Amino acid sequence: MNSADNLQLSHVLYRVQDLHKSVQKLQDAGFMVEYGTTPKKAYNALIWFETGVFIEIHKSSGLSSPIKWLMKTLGYQSVLNRMHKWDDIENGWCEWSLESTNVDLASQRTFFKELQIPFKFHKAKRKDDNRRTLRWELMMPGAIDFPFIMSAYRSNPRPQSIRHPNGIQGVSNIIVGRENLDTVLLEKLMPQQSGLELVDGKKGLQTVEFINSKLTIEKILQSK
Repeated sequence: MNSADNLQLSHVLYRVQDLHKSVQKLQDAGFMVEYGTTPKKAYNALIWFETGVFIEIHKSSGLSSPIKWLMKTLGYQSVLNRMHKWDDIENGWCEWSLESTNVDLASQRTFFKELQIPFKFHKAKRKDDNRRTLRWELMMPGAIDFPFIMSAYRSNPRPQSIRHPNGIQGVSNIIVGRENLDTVLLEKLMPQQSGLELVDGKKGLQTVEFINSKLTIEKILQSK
């Protein structure tokens, strides 16, 4: 995998129990929030910025019990284990991800296969709240404490211009624990780690910092 195939930070997931109530809290705090699909059917919602990391507020995977059973039968237990990890968090940060600038993950798949690193691959699609069909590719490493990897969307849903009423322009940094994280692999996939801070004695995504703001998603969503 050459330098043109390097990955960048993609998005972060925050788990909630009540998606619509959480969206309202975020809107009250001055964020523009977009449901992942029609609000009645949505299991997630997004906070976009013009560049950089975006935020997904996530209620559930949206997968039915029969689909989960089929995934287990077909050998996707590691993916289910990752989803169980998300579900174990009732209200808090549960995942972070890396993203390619390409619309496919061909070079990343080859790279993982050459190093004999287990992963599962999936082509995903959904219709967003504007009825656009979005397509992307996903790689879920077998090690569930390593971030998942996604391709660029086809077509790109990120707004070209967005102004949140609270004035926040984007994410400056995400804080992630080193524990159980393959930092050697991470360095190979993302040599330029601007915007990522690794801390000792912690596991998984800890928090997200905004540009020129002390506001935090957890403070908003964990308030009464």
